[in-house]
Amino acid sequence: MEPLVATQIGVAAVQDVVFATAAGCLACAEMGKRSGMGAPTALRIWQTGLSIVLALTALAYLWLQAAVMSGSPLADAGAAVSSVLTESHFGFAWSVAFVGALLATLSWLSGRWGLPLFIAGRVAWAAGKAAASHAADAGDLSVREAIHVMHLCATALWAGSVIVAAIMLRGPTTAHATADRRLAFCAELSYLATAALVVVLITGFYNVLQDTGEADVRFFATPWGRILAAKLVCVAAAVGLGGWNRLVVLPKLHAQALRDDSSFAATQKRFDVLLSVEALAMLVILTIAAVLGHTAPTRG
Repeated sequence: MEPLVATQIGVAAVQDVVFATAAGCLACAEMGKRSGMGAPTALRIWQTGLSIVLALTALAYLWLQAAVMSGSPLADAGAAVSSVLTESHFGFAWSVAFVGALLATLSWLSGRWGLPLFIAGRVAWAAGKAAASHAADAGDLSVREAIHVMHLCATALWAGSVIVAAIMLRGPTTAHATADRRLAFCAELSYLATAALVVVLITGFYNVLQDTGEADVRFFATPWGRILAAKLVCVAAAVGLGGWNRLVVLPKLHAQALRDDSSFAATQKRFDVLLSVEALAMLVILTIAAVLGHTAPTRG
């Protein structure tokens, strides 16, 4: 693999993690407010900071793409940036995504319009990413691109909410939260993650069919298929961890909270540990997704 392409994959992986974590900050801030867990202001600050990082990494990725497309050394790629932006489809897609990152960054200064602006920025970023992906083979503004946008947003919401919640529940700001508030937050997180996961699985299956052209296990023998298989293994692990928390640990937490059981803290710790492992699986999934996006599929 070319060093520049490997660097692109690294930057793309950082972007995927940042995009998901920013979405998770938004989701956890809302869930924290409703459950009484608090910390919405800190999460809003992180949300804005992550949006700034997203914009900066987009600029870095553009420079790398200019070097790859022009065949010039990285230090001399500046001369090709203008051509990439104005004469390539990638330039159009990148511009849409970059505007989305800027809108998300400016949402902090927009008062009551901040939330709609942030969401619009997230969707615009996902639309730009979709337009620069394999989904663009069907043309811009196609059903395939729209479904891929849904996939990217749902994945970010699923992974990001788990990552941020894992940090929140083990952090000092929620250490003294009551059992009822922690239970309410965990329950909302479980419902949100489950709903997002359903969308991820449906849209992900559609994307695989579009990329491969058929539901045939033989594509797992290709490089793209092996990378996809690794991603699916990690997804299965994350689903298993989240499912165990939802179906086994969460009902126990609920029962112990009703009885004011002293063992609630130990069960909550078990929930937090499983959530932290799930969050690590999410980071691996997002990283593999970046590799997958830079690998040619079997077809499409």
